[in-house]
Amino acid sequence: MMKTCIPFLLLSLLIITSCSLLDSSDGSSPDIPGKLVFAAQDSAGTSQIFTMKADGSELQQLTRFAKDGDSVNPAWGPDGQQIIFSSAKLGTSNGPALWVMDADGSNRRVLYDAEPDNPRVPPLLGNHARWSPDGTKITFDLCLNCQLSTNLVIYVFDLETKQRTRITEEPAGYKSSFPAWSPDGSRIAFVANRDYVDADTLRFRQDLYVMDADGSNQWRVTETGYARNPIWNPDGNAITFRSSNSDLDLSLFQADIQSGNILKIKEDLSKSIQLFPMAWSPDRQELLITTRDLSKPQEFSMYLVDTKKDQTTLIPFGPAEISGADWFISTNR
Repeated sequence: MMKTCIPFLLLSLLIITSCSLLDSSDGSSPDIPGKLVFAAQDSAGTSQIFTMKADGSELQQLTRFAKDGDSVNPAWGPDGQQIIFSSAKLGTSNGPALWVMDADGSNRRVLYDAEPDNPRVPPLLGNHARWSPDGTKITFDLCLNCQLSTNLVIYVFDLETKQRTRITEEPAGYKSSFPAWSPDGSRIAFVANRDYVDADTLRFRQDLYVMDADGSNQWRVTETGYARNPIWNPDGNAITFRSSNSDLDLSLFQADIQSGNILKIKEDLSKSIQLFPMAWSPDRQELLITTRDLSKPQEFSMYLVDTKKDQTTLIPFGPAEISGADWFISTNR
């Protein structure tokens, strides 16, 4: 496979390198380590949580909620023993409830804020939840007063004390979302539209930001206006994210935290295909992505992109809609 890298300048501030993968390979490899968790529609059209090996074998359905229990955006705990996800079951108009279960689907329970034994306390609401690397906290986004205006903010929840702390402040109509812990747990990346005031573009423009884990020291990383779905690279020096749109098309990017340089990783599958970064392997060689073909709205796929071998491997799983995925590889194997 041939790979091309073309440097150019964006906004006269960020040096970008365009790296185009010009081919992809279908089929699975028996050497792919680890286990995937993902949300996909079952035969009844309800989004459920599934796991399988990263080579596409040993598929298991972990949730079987009714139609009103769509479950999305699962993530592994740091030791691979638990899974957190969001579900419409016990959710409200402000968002889904946050649930936790063991890796085999057992011991499933909803999270509660402050008084877990009081049945009158509502479930903890939120989406895009991610565990801290030490397993003591989770971060997630939540829509405030969604009946009146979109207003997403980010929280951290202490799993031991059951205390919820708001760490971003956004006025009505603005949003900060998709929080992601750095590998050492000291910082959180997120996307926000706080620096855009034009009502015509406010809904669509977002940039990448980073803050300390307590919400302090927030700074803007990109100025492209199209950042979505950030995930940290395993070394903690860069963040991978997707572009929702641009003059260049739908693409994946990497922002170097130290230099401010941005690396563009472009999958030449089709100009209509959206790419969603989900998780890196610990050695920073392979990237799990999901894709959505905008010309065929129900066509979703999962791939592993090997950045050293320039290979894109399709993970076999039917045509069902995929709503979030994560990849766990034990570092003790």
